[in-house]
Amino acid sequence: MVGSTPEQDTTVSEAPGSVELEFSGIPRDDFNTVALSRDGEVLVTGEPTIDGRTLTLDIPGDVEMSDGEYTVGYQITSSDGHATRGSYVFTLDSDGGASGSGSSQGTAETDDDTGMPSWAGPALGIAGVIVVLGALVVAIARFRSMSSGSSGESGEPGDDEPRNS
Repeated sequence: MVGSTPEQDTTVSEAPGSVELEFSGIPRDDFNTVALSRDGEVLVTGEPTIDGRTLTLDIPGDVEMSDGEYTVGYQITSSDGHATRGSYVFTLDSDGGASGSGSSQGTAETDDDTGMPSWAGPALGIAGVIVVLGALVVAIARFRSMSSGSSGESGEPGDDEPRNS
């Protein structure tokens, strides 16, 4: 991301009617998502419109935005096919003045090692635990079905095996 409106890490005096994200390349038309949240609650999420290198997510008029800090999160598919994720923060202060011009020329706040938003790590950890627990349940169920299936065998030689008399 090379720019945004509202600008990253700034304070705006009016609730924005949309969020615009500008990227260095042209995003593909599929699998793009932008979300606006406050205090961990997603207020609006959806597939943005694309105009060249700019993605726009309209904020419906019925979304109430009170003063406070907002997070814009995004996941896009780049023109080369790889996913790009990130997030940034802006503040709404209807009583104070806005700082910045409303357009950012910076990078989004992401996890330095993976390029993922900071909330994605814990979410992936929880998903991993769920997958491991699911695999454990399947393994226990298979073990039990195998144990109950072998209990019918007596260990005696079968009809096709010779008996020693």
